[in-house]
Formats: sequence, structure tokens, C-alpha cells
Amino acid sequence: MTPLDAIERVHTALTGLARALESGQPDHVLAAEQPLAEAAGALATIDRAALKDPVHLRARLLETRLALQRCRSLGEASAELLERVHPTRSNYERDGQRRLPAVPSRAVNSKV
Repeated sequence: MTPLDAIERVHTALTGLARALESGQPDHVLAAEQPLAEAAGALATIDRAALKDPVHLRARLLETRLALQRCRSLGEASAELLERVHPTRSNYERDGQRRLPAVPSRAVNSKV
């Protein structure tokens, strides 16, 4: 597999994930996980010495980076919507840490 092929697989998988996130169907999002994991794994097997067209590769990497940002934005919007619909639920952040709902303070600390 060439580096460009590996990047193309990641780009295709990210595009599929974005479509799944847009659908609002949890089963579609879960189904997009396996192709993305396989595509990301393929990146580890590429031979960097096989880079022949750095200009084309750079352009494809930029497009793939934009696809990743789109998935992040859609995921964050989805999490925010879920929080608005079910405010008592706690969600997980991207790093796996549980995000607890904000608790308003009863007093304001200030120095006069």
C-alpha cells in the first residue's frame, strides 16, 4: 500500500464517519468505527521512503485534516445537543474523561 493509498483510506473512513454523525443514527456511527480503525492502522504500515509525489500527498493530507476537523465539529455539536436534551446526563470528553454538568456556585467570592 502506498502512502497516498493509506491517506485515501483514512479520508474515505472520515467522510463515512461524518455522514454517520450527520444521520443522527448511533448504529451508523458505530458501524463507521471499524473502517476508521482499519484505515488508521494502515497508516502505521506505510513505507515513507515510497513517497513519490509530495505535492499531491500534501494536498490530500490537508483534505484529510479538514475531514477530521469536520468529524470533531459534528461530534461536539452532537454532544452539546444531547446535553441540552438530557441535561442530567453526564457525557464523556474526547480524552475519555467524564464531563459532569456544571453546578452553579451559591456564593460569589470577592475582595473589596
